[in-house]
Amino acid sequence: MDKKTRVVLVLIVSFAVVLTALQYQGWISGVAASGSSLMTAEVDGELPVTDPENVLWNKATPIDVPLSAQGITTPTLRNATIDTLEVRSLRNDTHVAFRITWTDATKNNRTTTNLEFRDAVAIQIAEKSSEPLICMGASYARMHIMQWKADWQADIEEGFRDLQHSFPNFWNDYYPYAMGEPPYRVPEDFSGEASQYLVGYHVGNPFSDPLKVTAVEDAVAEGFSTIETQEVQNAVGRGVWQDGTWSVVIARAMDTGDSNDTVIKEENIVAFAVWDGDGHDVGSRKATSTWITFRTEEGPDYTLYLLIILLIIIVAVIVAAYILSRRGKREEEPEKTEEKTKKVKEEPKEEKGSDED
Repeated sequence: MDKKTRVVLVLIVSFAVVLTALQYQGWISGVAASGSSLMTAEVDGELPVTDPENVLWNKATPIDVPLSAQGITTPTLRNATIDTLEVRSLRNDTHVAFRITWTDATKNNRTTTNLEFRDAVAIQIAEKSSEPLICMGASYARMHIMQWKADWQADIEEGFRDLQHSFPNFWNDYYPYAMGEPPYRVPEDFSGEASQYLVGYHVGNPFSDPLKVTAVEDAVAEGFSTIETQEVQNAVGRGVWQDGTWSVVIARAMDTGDSNDTVIKEENIVAFAVWDGDGHDVGSRKATSTWITFRTEEGPDYTLYLLIILLIIIVAVIVAAYILSRRGKREEEPEKTEEKTKKVKEEPKEEKGSDED
């Protein structure tokens, strides 16, 4: 190996070590590999649970979460139109929040007809387990799921929309107890006994609730096709779609006191799922991730050791470069001396004149 190659190798290794150290210290933003841990960053005060663009999110180290098409239970997804999510997490003394970002060229936030499908994203949280857990849980492994839905948020921010908005002549019948006359307003004209004519609203279906207070559904599941809305809703969240990108925050208390909610703590495992409305994703037709370990505690502080290592590396690089340069000069000197000697030997000697001249 010649001296130039050695210098290049030393510099490459030094750069790699320095880059790793800077990422560890947070001076350079790093992205963890697939299947690694999601580390939540601690902040003082309130979390930005309704603001995915808040500067506090810069404190959290993002990870890229690969997704694959769900192909275990019907309806399956043949090809995932969304192949990765960026996830960050923040926490304070009592609550935790996740910000999930993904590329989606089309904003789909209405489902008033059977030809409309919504964008959505969900987090599934479970206790640490030494055994592989099945997606959506099982009878022996109840899963806690929080799903943000774009149409629910539109109901809150833009006003509730139902069939009457897609079909203007929807109100053709007589509705006893309803206030006023067609076109009726929901839910203002359907209080008391009149609410029974809004069947979903009357029986408590959260999808049909015109008075939603959160865009996140708090649910549990014990296997495929068993997801059920919880009686008590503890999760909140909000999403922003801008320039072909969704940024969604989902948050809740780490310990809600609800037996249906997984207590969020060190070494929980989390998984993610996303639905693309433009791709007609619905139900189990979605893209999903593998399990990821959730971290709430910082590791030991190796700052001093890293600084010492960096100093040693820098000094080593300087010394190595100096030694190599000196060695190169020493190798050049004999060659120059030899050339000079050879040149002297080859020069013709001047002939001296004779005494007779």
